[in-house]
Amino acid sequence: MTEIAKAAPEPAPPTLLPMLLSFVAGYVDSYTYLALFGLFVAQVTGSFIIAGAELVRHDYGVAGKLLAVPVFLAAAAVAAAIIGVLQQRGGSTLASMLALEAVLLAVFAAMMLFGPPVTDVSEPYGIVAGLFGAMAMGLQSVAVRLLLRGVPQTNVMTGNMTQLGIETTELIKAWRRCARDPGDVDAAREFAVARRRLHLVLAVASGFIVGGAAGAIAYATVGLVGMWLAAAILTTLAWVNREGNNQPQ
Repeated sequence: MTEIAKAAPEPAPPTLLPMLLSFVAGYVDSYTYLALFGLFVAQVTGSFIIAGAELVRHDYGVAGKLLAVPVFLAAAAVAAAIIGVLQQRGGSTLASMLALEAVLLAVFAAMMLFGPPVTDVSEPYGIVAGLFGAMAMGLQSVAVRLLLRGVPQTNVMTGNMTQLGIETTELIKAWRRCARDPGDVDAAREFAVARRRLHLVLAVASGFIVGGAAGAIAYATVGLVGMWLAAAILTTLAWVNREGNNQPQ
């Protein structure tokens, strides 16, 4: 066995879970944007920009976009408290949080499908439905931060794009060091770690992009019924992770 082989780090943690969570976030964001007149619930700060533009255009149906931000924050705070309680009691905290997110998205889907049609940005029914989507994304944001340590945020892509550039540079630097001295154990370890980090960020960013595109296509082809897919994915993930521990990974 070579020195470089000995220096190889432990296998990278699975990337499928964060990638699927990112897919769900992008998918839901497309649906809320298209069905609720420009509402972002995953990239929730984008709603600030749209709300500001609507104010300039003297379009005052901005309540849903403005309310999405404090509701997102409130859901994040509640989610952090729930995680703390669940970790003290034992069991699979991650599975419980995924199941709760699935419930919130199921409520959003049910309201949109079985309630009155939302034909205007200022309709209270549509605003309330959108807030359930914002709560789900606030919960996901905290669950990833507290229970999947080292995983990039799955519903906020601006920072991930920055991190993608950083990790690409770090990988090139590590590769050049390995090329200069193939027997350098530290260089081999640094290259493996950099490659693993870049792969994870790419998986999360790709998941969001594909999810956003899939959400738009689903909305255009099958309409609101396509929202059930996001809840179904989360339910499946909760089931798969039901035997997991309750500590941060």
